[in-house]
Amino acid sequence: MTALSRPDMIVLGGGPAGAVSAWLAARDGLRVLLIDPAKPSLRIEGLSPRLHRWLRVTGLGDGGATIGPFPRRVDWANQPQAVNAEYAVDRDRFDAHLRRAAESAGAQWLKTSAQLSGREVSLPGGRRLSARWMIDARGRQGRHGERSTLPFSTISICGWYRQDRPGPPGFDITALPEGWLWRAALPDGRTWAQLTTDARSPAAMEERLAQAISRTGLPTGRFTLQSALHARASAPLLPSPVTDLSCLPVGDALSAMDPLSGHGLFWAVSSALSAAAARRTLTARPGTGTQMLCRRYLEKRARETYLRNARIGRDFLRLESRFTAEPFWISRAGFPDDQPAHVPVTRAEVRPGMVIRNGLIEEMELLHTPQEPEGIGWFDKIPAATFWQAFSAGRTREELAATWGPMALGLFDRLATLKADCDENA
Repeated sequence: MTALSRPDMIVLGGGPAGAVSAWLAARDGLRVLLIDPAKPSLRIEGLSPRLHRWLRVTGLGDGGATIGPFPRRVDWANQPQAVNAEYAVDRDRFDAHLRRAAESAGAQWLKTSAQLSGREVSLPGGRRLSARWMIDARGRQGRHGERSTLPFSTISICGWYRQDRPGPPGFDITALPEGWLWRAALPDGRTWAQLTTDARSPAAMEERLAQAISRTGLPTGRFTLQSALHARASAPLLPSPVTDLSCLPVGDALSAMDPLSGHGLFWAVSSALSAAAARRTLTARPGTGTQMLCRRYLEKRARETYLRNARIGRDFLRLESRFTAEPFWISRAGFPDDQPAHVPVTRAEVRPGMVIRNGLIEEMELLHTPQEPEGIGWFDKIPAATFWQAFSAGRTREELAATWGPMALGLFDRLATLKADCDENA
């Protein structure tokens, strides 16, 4: 019996969030139907070293779609350039690799578009399908006609160009009066440019992007736009409420991040992992209590991730003082609020929280510290809260090592330093 004739799960959308969702479900033994028309996006994105390591460790890999890492330079607020690194990823090649991985795991890929109405999928030609599990990974178009209520409208204008004096490969982000420009210079001499700016302008896209490139002050020399430009909505969108645990949105269909955060691909994959954990938990432990736990976990995680990234982006915007009188910057400097990105934690403390353990969502006590305000579940395989409580109760290094092994010796010293620092700053 094929997934198409009677699927256990239907995944709408074959980008990273959808393809990884299909891959995970197929590996769990479900009959999975992945529906995606595979339209080319022709774009380059940044991929963090953290996600690159996850792809390697899981065996999923990148299909040769990433190159790097390359340095990332930031020209912002007249500050000295901060340099770190990320990978460049060809999204079309990367997405195709992830869809093939899902197929290799047993999913069936249907190369078409589809409509979702309630719990039913409509295919071209009128055929209708339903399944026990549904995943909506259609990006912003999966928001069911929802419109942003923000007081500003943001787009990203993207395209390729070449310059007569290409610089070294790498990324740069440059603040401009009209927004900011993110560029990925590749070893073959091409550069992908993405201008994030206000949607409202009488100027043509080519004029806006060319003007932004010429304003960067970097030694580009003469440059030539080499492809038709694309514009896509890029304003942040709040997480959608979890109304049906058997029909879950992931990626941008759940919560669309501000592109300044560089969080898109990581969020896509991590939201797919969270949805898979909810599915596994509901299957393993059916009942009203489990439903409440999964709903709380998904909503809390999505909202906190969204707000944390929005506030980090806000703080980064506020650093830039050169353009505070410009309309683009004025309208965005107060979004989403004036709350700190992290709730300050001045002392190590134990509080209950929700985690994924062995693939399932459960509640447990977490250790919160000034360095890890969101909470730590484990130090490797040692439960962090339990170890801290034993340490705080006066257990010696040797006693802790007798319980948890040699790793406890170094962990004892780390916690002693943490406690001393907290006491000093109290």
